[in-house]
Amino acid sequence: IEAMMLELATASVRHDNEFSRINATLDKISKQQAANTQQIEANTRQCALNQESIQTLTASIQELRNLVADYIEGRSQA
Repeated sequence: IEAMMLELATASVRHDNEFSRINATLDKISKQQAANTQQIEANTRQCALNQESIQTLTASIQELRNLVADYIEGRSQA
């Protein structure tokens, strides 16, 4: 009986240790997922800002193109 009790106690300790390792791994994964989610959100915000900057730059280029075209047209008529 003592040998069985010792075996059960040993198995219980191994079980507890394994669950501790599993919980530590799950906590680490959870923290990594949270960090990844934050990075994705930051990247999404940056993409939106980049898209806005591209639209502004495109409009500025179009405006410059129109000014150059008007200038060239004005010179040809003079």
